[in-house]
Amino acid sequence: MDKRITTAFYVLLCIFCVFVLRLWHLQVIKGSEYKRLDERNRLRVVDVPAPRGVIYDRNDNPLVKNVMSFDVSIVKEDIPKDYQILLELGKLVGLSAEEIKKRARATANPFEAISLRQNVQFEEVARIEAKKIDFPGLQVEVTSAREYLYGQTASHVLGYLGNPTPKQLSTPEYSDVPRQEYIGQFGIEKKYDSILRGTPGKKIVEVDALGNVIKFVRIQKPTRGNDIKLTLDINVQAEAEKALEDKSGAVVALKAGTGEVLALVSAPPFNPNLFVGGINSKDWKELLNDPRKPLMNRAISNHFPPGSTFKIITALAALENGTVTESTPFFCGGSTTFGRVFRCWKDGGHGGVSLHRAIVESCDVYFYEIGKRINIDTIAKYASALGLGRPTGIELDGEAAGLVPSTKWKLKARKEKWYQGETLSVAIGQGYLSVTPIQMARMMAAVVNGGKLFKPHLVKNEDLEAEPESVADINPGNVELVKSGLVGVVYEGGGTGRAARSDIVSIGGKTGTAQVIGGAVKGKYLPDEFQDHAWFVSFAPQYDPQIAVSVFVEHGGHGGSTAAPIAKRVIETYFNPPKKDSEDGEQKQEEQVPENQEPAKPDAG
Repeated sequence: MDKRITTAFYVLLCIFCVFVLRLWHLQVIKGSEYKRLDERNRLRVVDVPAPRGVIYDRNDNPLVKNVMSFDVSIVKEDIPKDYQILLELGKLVGLSAEEIKKRARATANPFEAISLRQNVQFEEVARIEAKKIDFPGLQVEVTSAREYLYGQTASHVLGYLGNPTPKQLSTPEYSDVPRQEYIGQFGIEKKYDSILRGTPGKKIVEVDALGNVIKFVRIQKPTRGNDIKLTLDINVQAEAEKALEDKSGAVVALKAGTGEVLALVSAPPFNPNLFVGGINSKDWKELLNDPRKPLMNRAISNHFPPGSTFKIITALAALENGTVTESTPFFCGGSTTFGRVFRCWKDGGHGGVSLHRAIVESCDVYFYEIGKRINIDTIAKYASALGLGRPTGIELDGEAAGLVPSTKWKLKARKEKWYQGETLSVAIGQGYLSVTPIQMARMMAAVVNGGKLFKPHLVKNEDLEAEPESVADINPGNVELVKSGLVGVVYEGGGTGRAARSDIVSIGGKTGTAQVIGGAVKGKYLPDEFQDHAWFVSFAPQYDPQIAVSVFVEHGGHGGSTAAPIAKRVIETYFNPPKKDSEDGEQKQEEQVPENQEPAKPDAG
């Protein structure tokens, strides 16, 4: 009996010792850690995104503003562990359980708020609020979201927002950006993100055991981002996009004397509002799989042969070089021979032509004859001086350089010497040549402003006077000869740009039809992908030019019939803008989210 009592005593003693040791471990060894976790569970630090700056056009019309947004989030620690409950949560917020877990895995911080939805409609907010009690930690807050007021208009300039990538977060530029914040990922939104973004704030909130906010302990208000004023004219931009209709192509309009971008269009466009609050997978796949590639900026990223618009360069190079004069005649019988037959676009030929009529009627044989007599490096010299063959430096990502061939380039790139026959193709804008629409608008501006090469730019700085990057050494008399021919293209009989004639302002320009496939196999019955590209580069007015416009229509056929009417509409809108709808403008301003939006009151539920 005594032995059993003794055994029981020692068993109880052992149990007691285990309890004592466990208590000592919890209180002494783990005490500080558990205390810290408990405090973090009771007091939570929540990031408060800063409202971004507003983007205006050159006439102070808001293009992008901030609107009130209902955002739904849940603290990672509070995400249901039970899969069935997680499914119910996903059903409530419109996400799959796997998507919620994927978002949670992106952070190691158990107390970080995981964004589930942004810009939720009011009806959904009511539904979520009614069910919130079933999901501890689920919050609906009022923040600000982007609204692109003109929809898809100027989408390739304005860009869109998205969450920062892990790579971006690892760089100093984004080191202070909360992972859940939306930053510029494309266009001006990306280029000037550090200006538009502002400084995020923080709030310390006390929560109950279910993760519900009881009260705000301290709030550090965010600082709103700075506004940006662009050089764009939204009327010109919208008219250019409307004129392109359902075509693929680009329009670039520049102030000839400053390089300010009045319009930069890439068609087809996309709607940046799709990206507000995070683009869904269906819309993203549709954009990526669209064969017309709406996310590509054709105004700056695609490069094509310039066709006959390049004859402006060839004419200036030949005049400056002394290869021809104003009155040097050549005979066009429809073709010329230099190793092989080079054909004019006009089968019967233009007869005897000099410089002026050669430009007006875009006679290929005239420029072939120049190609026989001029060095490719001379043409390359003037093409380079007028900005071709390199990026313009506009404030957008993904700009292409294009290509201006030369003897040095071919030897390096192809390990071959240059053949004079290749110069004939370059003289009419074919061969190895490739340019972007923005380069052609810049070239046109430089030709008509006396050779000043301005960097195209989108942000308007009224405190600085525009300074050209360089000034091409071109005889003003030769420039006037070419300009006279360009005006003749539009207004003289036989001119190829007659469709650009305007009763509002005098327009000069040059048509271009760039071959997609070589040879004589042409016609309207060819598949679209084999149709030629259409160009028209232009300026206005004839005296004291103020605007330069390039139009490119992918597989558009003839420049004179397809691209020239588009340029006319753009130029006429610039000189004769539509009347402003002041009432509508006032209404849009009233919808703007106030600066330093106060956090929403905590929900009692």
